[in-house]
Amino acid sequence: MRWGGILAALGALVLAPAVASAQAVVVRATGPSAAKYPTGMKLADGARVSLETGDTLTVLDRAGSRVIRGKGAFVIDSKVARDRGLVGMLSRSLNNPTTVRAGAVRGLSLLPEATPVLPKSVWIADIDRGGKVCVPQGSGVYLWRADNATRRLSWLSEAEGGAMVHIQFPQRTSGVAWPSASLPLIAGRGYRFSDDGTAGKPVDFEVVSLAPDAIPDNAAELGSLLLANGCTAQFEVLADTLEKMDATADAPE
Repeated sequence: MRWGGILAALGALVLAPAVASAQAVVVRATGPSAAKYPTGMKLADGARVSLETGDTLTVLDRAGSRVIRGKGAFVIDSKVARDRGLVGMLSRSLNNPTTVRAGAVRGLSLLPEATPVLPKSVWIADIDRGGKVCVPQGSGVYLWRADNATRRLSWLSEAEGGAMVHIQFPQRTSGVAWPSASLPLIAGRGYRFSDDGTAGKPVDFEVVSLAPDAIPDNAAELGSLLLANGCTAQFEVLADTLEKMDATADAPE
């Protein structure tokens, strides 16, 4: 059964809350002024930020990531040209997700032995973090691990119990498709991931289904949507991937 049929037939769609339009959203801040710019803070078009020596502020603007370093005053605007196509690639629904192995992602080359590989989509469930996982209705999702250096055998099940599905991550494989044929992904339901043969604490997920027409086509609003729904790990994937694609830092006025 296709993803759309599974979600439509078995789970009520969780509509995303309205997200106020923002020119930029704060990803992280370090240095003396960090407390003034908490993660998730929205910055309107034309907003000014004042930084001190030693400050670094990372924001998602409408097209990508900006890293701003003090000391100085900075204006949040759209003057810096960025690759809007990359945002679309990361936010595109995964109708048929496939295994993801180490390699190159949009011009960022990784050596064969290098880990981790960058996700090619924000629609992932981090098997080492858990928490809420946002999934567009009708889309697939990757089970994702940051460290792909070794083979990993695990189990996936509903959090309340029931059938367990064996999941295998071969060496250098970062992401595998959710096993929808064996364990349907249902909006609002909890799932549990645990490693085979270890006493480690299981990792739990909660699925948040998003209306496809609620997915923004720009980085700032997509980041705000993920945060508003509690999908923190995916917000960080979006921010970190875009930041690695654009490593330039802004200069003060």
